[in-house]
Amino acid sequence: MRPALIATAALLLVSACSYFDKGGNWTQPGASSEQMHSDLGSCEAAARSQTKVDRGIDQDIAATQGGGAFGDPLADSGVSGYRTGKRYDDIVDECMRAFGYVRQ
Repeated sequence: MRPALIATAALLLVSACSYFDKGGNWTQPGASSEQMHSDLGSCEAAARSQTKVDRGIDQDIAATQGGGAFGDPLADSGVSGYRTGKRYDDIVDECMRAFGYVRQ
């Protein structure tokens, strides 16, 4: 029970950090604030979609392996949550850079 509680707490911490970091300060010459927020929203939607697919794949893999570490399906969720948050941030960063923005 304790490893599951620790994993859940770690996942909530990662989620909170992601929630409060609303993309940082992105700039692009000539882009309005409205355009930046629209582009950021598009990038965040793409990141949510891709990380949802990734989580599904991770769950399928875990199911075929009998769960996480030592057979506990929740034992790896903290690490998995961190990886998902990092992947989300990386997708948003790459997408915004593809739109021509630079993070300040």
